Amino acid sequence: MAKKTVITKVLDTDAQDGIIEFPQNRTLYVDQFTDQAPNTDEEREGFRAKNMKDVFEHYQPSKESVALETEEGGSVYEDFVFRQIKDFEDDQLIEQSALLSDKKAKIDAYNAIIRQLQKNKPLRNALKDPASRENLLKVLKALKSEIENAE
Repeated sequence: MAKKTVITKVLDTDAQDGIIEFPQNRTLYVDQFTDQAPNTDEEREGFRAKNMKDVFEHYQPSKESVALETEEGGSVYEDFVFRQIKDFEDDQLIEQSALLSDKKAKIDAYNAIIRQLQKNKPLRNALKDPASRENLLKVLKALKSEIENAE
């Protein structure tokens, strides 16, 4: 039997309208997604949202100066803006952040190298032999210096 999550906001002890059944196949985000103080009941009184787009347009949630740690151990502060539920997904957060985009690019490059090593048997064999590995490393260093000099 499926469980149901019940969210309550009891306005009066006799009130039945304060109980909302929340479907299990939904996600409820409850947090302060802005640096501004929460709105009071008076400020929310006139606002009636018809859909999530209205909510995002009205409240314009954003998070400023989020501390992200660099590879060197330092901190970088970045701002995040949320215009739709999709903006909370990893890919969208990475897209908004220069640091996270750079890290994702490095991870993708390393994964591409790993895939090449898994597919390329002659390269795997060359890396197993210490003399071949040393020769390969010399060639790669020479290519690196050649590329750097070309720039």
